[in-house]
Amino acid sequence: MIRNERSLIGWRRGQRTPILITGRLPVIICTWRRLDRLQHTLEQLADQDLPVQVLIWNNSPDRAKVDAEVMKSIVPVTVHHSERNIGGFGRFYLAREVAEQGHDFAVFIDDDQDLEPGTIRELLDGHRPRSMSGWWAFNFHSADYRSKFQPEPGKIASLIGTGGMIVDTAVFRDARLFRCPRRYWFVEDLWLSYVAGHLWGYSGFRSPAGFSFNESAEDDHAQYHVLGHTKARFQRYLVRQGWDPVATSAAHPEIS
Repeated sequence: MIRNERSLIGWRRGQRTPILITGRLPVIICTWRRLDRLQHTLEQLADQDLPVQVLIWNNSPDRAKVDAEVMKSIVPVTVHHSERNIGGFGRFYLAREVAEQGHDFAVFIDDDQDLEPGTIRELLDGHRPRSMSGWWAFNFHSADYRSKFQPEPGKIASLIGTGGMIVDTAVFRDARLFRCPRRYWFVEDLWLSYVAGHLWGYSGFRSPAGFSFNESAEDDHAQYHVLGHTKARFQRYLVRQGWDPVATSAAHPEIS
């Protein structure tokens, strides 16, 4: 984690990342170590039953490898090669550009997920204004992060993971989203759920979209193997800021 902390020193939080967004549905991903999965991910997105544009925030220093895989893609792909590894938080910069160019929502996926041809459409069909929904979604029995559990598909959720998620992009115009404490930038799902749910009043719910983890990608590159304690600390911090993840579901009408 010390390396990640240092990687953020000197990072200009308010910087822009100019990219061109087409009329297709923006799908935002992040690359780092699993570059061998990138071609597979792009192929799955090409197989979707609706047109998508892929936006990649690349944290890997192997830019040539990323560019080579992108050249094989049959769907439009735009890559931003980051000068620093800022983790999945980098996707928020791309989402802000999506918002600034007039797109009301964007999809986030992870590189260890498998998709069916109708998966992105399932996310889209269930989307509501001022909301975020995802396949990796949780509620809490208590304020303790370890008390999380998954609700049934279609039910309210207070924590939406950024892997397999669709979100209203208006929240990415808020400068507060980019003021996350630096030591917690690698647990961006908690921060987004706090800002979108607590500060913006977004509803959140678990999507029935057909995602699954790819077992061959479950390795030491999975961040949840090393970030468990950090997530628990961060949740305690956010609770002190006023977020009540237990009561979130009571603040919105049921969505099904």
